[in-house]
Amino acid sequence: MAHNKLNLQGQIQQMKSQNIGFNIVKEPEALEYLAKHTYYFRLKHYAENYEKIKKSGVGTRYIDLEFAYLKELSLIDLYYRRVMFNLVQDVEHYAKIQLLNALAKNKKENGYSIVTEYMEKHKYLDRELSRHQSKYAKGLIEKYNGNFAVWNIIEVQTFSQFIDLYDLYFEKYQQKHVETKYLNVVKALRNSIAHNNCLMFSLRPSAACSDTEDAVRIAMGLGLEEGDSRAMNHVTFIKELNITLYVYWHIVSSTEEKHFQLELLNDLVNKRFNRHMHFFDNNKVVLPVLKYAQQLVKAYYDKIK
Repeated sequence: MAHNKLNLQGQIQQMKSQNIGFNIVKEPEALEYLAKHTYYFRLKHYAENYEKIKKSGVGTRYIDLEFAYLKELSLIDLYYRRVMFNLVQDVEHYAKIQLLNALAKNKKENGYSIVTEYMEKHKYLDRELSRHQSKYAKGLIEKYNGNFAVWNIIEVQTFSQFIDLYDLYFEKYQQKHVETKYLNVVKALRNSIAHNNCLMFSLRPSAACSDTEDAVRIAMGLGLEEGDSRAMNHVTFIKELNITLYVYWHIVSSTEEKHFQLELLNDLVNKRFNRHMHFFDNNKVVLPVLKYAQQLVKAYYDKIK
């Protein structure tokens, strides 16, 4: 069913009709926030973390929801995406370093034959590579196409394509590496961030969040409580954070980089998250997730310190 277009004032009235309060952030401030910083459809995503009831003739009514709570979730989600983007970029970069270092020590592999084997298994790749638009990638493709080695093809691959090559190499030569199932979790988070998706739009446990046993084991290895870990790692936001930090810790070889990025993340999660944490005191969905995220991040930050 189509809905009528709403101007900013109409959006405020729509929220008020759904029992979203303006007692902390007043209506004029909310209007300015919607006009300059976000938009209604995106902000309303975060209301999925709140209980609601539907009454005949009245519609959806949220329980204990303020505009300020939505604003705070949208802000910490934004800051979190910015910080985590650096971590997932590091994972991709240092995974390439790990592959090249392993290759350099391997007398059985010249760097070309594994690419030939990879290309034979991925017949579509020539077509995919030809879609690159950047001058850097186009130049490399024109220069090396048909004669790629590992060290130049990884410069023009997507992260997904690189993971396939990474998996092929390490499985073929049975060398120690980060399992690709974990890299695929990082890839999913990276793609969400790259597309500017809301990561905290739903912090409820989900049946779609499968294969959580590894995540639980990783969390317990950090000293986190088993019961909390089993519950929290069914939340996609937590599982992706947990696995990404695990991969980051094991694949990034620079202690300086680890310290720098983990300090930024810890400042965000264990300091900025606390600024308005009281907003969520009565929310049994949001508060446990934020508290558990703080434990995860602190565990790694304490290790690097």
